[in-house]
Amino acid sequence: MTHALTLPDFSSSPAGGDRVPFHADPVLAAIERHSEAWAVFQVARPGVGSGRADDETHAALMEMLGTACATRAGAFCLIQHLRWWLAEEAPYAGDYGDAWAVARAREADLSKFLGVEPIERRAVALPSGRMLAPAVDPRPAPAAVGGNRAVAGEALAALILVAGSAFLTGFSTLL
Repeated sequence: MTHALTLPDFSSSPAGGDRVPFHADPVLAAIERHSEAWAVFQVARPGVGSGRADDETHAALMEMLGTACATRAGAFCLIQHLRWWLAEEAPYAGDYGDAWAVARAREADLSKFLGVEPIERRAVALPSGRMLAPAVDPRPAPAAVGGNRAVAGEALAALILVAGSAFLTGFSTLL
């Protein structure tokens, strides 16, 4: 039958060119370039060399943030590198401008996509005892309490619906 719908055959594995081996993921090269540029910047002497190293680090960061992950393993490596870099450079976040926000968004996006637990950013206590950020309790509310409330709400709604229907039925029979 020429008019019949033909379904693709998924029983065979895809062609060899459809898969990207882990070591060929382009994000790994971008991570390596950024890591090396950051290390060079850390040991650069102040002056012209430091400025060039800073420019190279920024260019490598932009390349890394713009490179797509071809494999899940590459995405995990990028998450790990971004988390490390965000923790190391947190005191200088203002110097990065939009790149800092893009890096945090990329890390959060990949974490959500891959189901990786996000970073817990706890408040920092100063020696005076003052907190830099409001303390948030990261523990979720117990599920049993929420479940009991939901069941009680459903039961109350059902009771009101049945009682209201009975009242209206009784009232309508009197008319």
